[in-house]
Amino acid sequence: MNQLVGIGTFELKEEVSENDLMLLPTQDLVKYENEPVVCEAAAPRRFSVPLSDSDLQERILKAIPKKTRNNNKWALGVWVAWTLERNLYQETITDGGNAIPSDPNLLSNELLNYWMAHFIQECRRVDTSPYPPNSLVQLASGIQRYLRTDCNRNDVSLFEKDSSTFAFFRKCLDSRMKELTNNGIGTNVKRADPILTTDEEAMWDSGVFNCNTSNGLTNIVFFYNCKLFGFRALDEHKQLDASQFRISVDTIGNKLLHYTGRLCKNVQGGLNNRNVDVKRITQKSDPTNPRCLVTIYEKYLSLIPREGRFYRKPLPHKANDGSIRFSVQPIGINTLSSKMKELFKAAGISTTDRNITNHSGKVTCCTTLFQCRISDSTVKSRSGHRSTAPTHINAR
Repeated sequence: MNQLVGIGTFELKEEVSENDLMLLPTQDLVKYENEPVVCEAAAPRRFSVPLSDSDLQERILKAIPKKTRNNNKWALGVWVAWTLERNLYQETITDGGNAIPSDPNLLSNELLNYWMAHFIQECRRVDTSPYPPNSLVQLASGIQRYLRTDCNRNDVSLFEKDSSTFAFFRKCLDSRMKELTNNGIGTNVKRADPILTTDEEAMWDSGVFNCNTSNGLTNIVFFYNCKLFGFRALDEHKQLDASQFRISVDTIGNKLLHYTGRLCKNVQGGLNNRNVDVKRITQKSDPTNPRCLVTIYEKYLSLIPREGRFYRKPLPHKANDGSIRFSVQPIGINTLSSKMKELFKAAGISTTDRNITNHSGKVTCCTTLFQCRISDSTVKSRSGHRSTAPTHINAR
C-alpha cells in the first residue's frame, strides 16, 4: 500500500517518476531563511516602521555635529547682518539690480558667486575688526553647508578648483586671505601649552590626585584621560561612557586596560569616514608602580555603574564600610570644560604666561610620545589626529 506524502497542493507518492517532479511548482522547492511560519497577527516586525520624508530630513540634520550646526548658524547670521547693511547702499541696487536677499538660497549660482565675492571682502567682526583668513573660510564653508544640507543644493561647490561657476568668488577669497596674512592678521594662533612633569608631580604631592577620596580619584581619571588617551578638550569627555573601558588579563597574568573610542571630531562615521576606525588603546599594568593607572582605573570603574556617563559627581562622605562614593548625577559640562584649569589652581601651580586648557593634556600626550621617538603613525593612532597636527605640536 503506497503512502501519500503532501507537498504543497501536490500529492507525492513514495515512488515518483521524473515527470512527476517536473510538475512540482518551483516555489515549493525553495528553502526559506529558517524563519518560523507563524500567523500574520503574531509575527514580530523585522523592519522599521515607515518613515516620512520629514523624518528622513530630520535624521539627516541630526547627524550633523552640534559644533558644525553652530558654525552654520554663525555664518548665516553674519551673512544676514551684512545684507541688511549692504542694502542701505545705492551701489547694491546699481551693481546687482536688486536688494540682496537675507537667505542665500534665493540667489542663483551666478548671483551667489557675485555676492559671495563681495561678502567675503567686506564682512567684518562686530567690533569692525577684520576676520582672520581661516575665519573667512569657515564663513564660506558654513554658508555652503547650509545650501547643500538644508536647501539640497548639492551643485554649490565654492571651493572646487575645477569649477568655473564660483571662480570669481575663489579669486576674491584668495586675494583677501593674502592681504590679511601680509598685514599679520591671523598669524599668531593661540595654542594650548603642554603640562610639565613638575606640574604632574605637584598635583600628586598636593593631594589633588588622591586614590582615597572620590574627588581625588575623579581628578586622576580626568587628567590621564587627557594625557594617556589623548582626549580632546571637551567632546570626548562629555560623551564618555563607562562601557568604553574594559579590564582584562593577558596570558601571563598582567592586567590590561582597554579603551574604545566613539564618534568625535576626527571620527564622524558615515560614508566619508567608513574606513576610519575609532580610537583603540590598550594600557598594560605595572604592579611595581604604586601609581599604576590600570589599578586606579579598575578601582574607579568598580565604584560607578558599568554603563552610562563615566564622570559622576564625587560625594564628600564615605560609606559605612569606609569606601568612597559617587553620585548617580553626572558631572556637568561646564565643570568638565574648565577642569584642567581647576586642577592647576587647586594644586597652587601658576599659569602666568601659559595657556593651560583641557587640550593641554592632548598636547602633552603627543609631546611625550615624540620625545620617546615614537613614529608619527603610532602617535596619530593614540591622539586621534588625522592631519599633521602632531608634527606641529612636536615642532612647538
